[in-house]
Amino acid sequence: MNRKHMHGTYIVEFAVVGLLVFTLLFGVLEMGRLYFTVNALDEAARRGARLAAVCNISDPVVLRRAIFNAASDAGTSQLINNLATSNLSLTYLDENGALVANPADTTGVNGFRAIRYVQLNLQNFVFNLFIPGFGVPITLPTFRATLPRESLGRHSDSGEITPC
Repeated sequence: MNRKHMHGTYIVEFAVVGLLVFTLLFGVLEMGRLYFTVNALDEAARRGARLAAVCNISDPVVLRRAIFNAASDAGTSQLINNLATSNLSLTYLDENGALVANPADTTGVNGFRAIRYVQLNLQNFVFNLFIPGFGVPITLPTFRATLPRESLGRHSDSGEITPC
């Protein structure tokens, strides 16, 4: 064969090999992005539970800071796209792991005094792929962190509420 008849062969070879290489490259990048997102969501759940254990029960700042926002920023997360406080659910549990019905009630025995654990669930987070042609949304599993209660925003000596 002469070179004249093989003129377009290099372009066809590059198209086949390039498709495989770029698909592999995008796949590796997406796996790295997914790994980062999963770790950040796990940290958001842990961070929110930790803040809830030491901050006042009625403080709305806890969930905002859990998703890596400033206390005054009520929007979606600055670090993770599509993560909002609506993905978080904060619960207070008694010594048996049962839900405390009214955690803000400081007078009753089934309220504030019954709290032994703080649990934060991060659920219904959808991860969107950036790979061209594979725009499949992936719903990640629930991330959960349970920690023992600490001060819950109250100073131990005086009982006054301390801000977070």
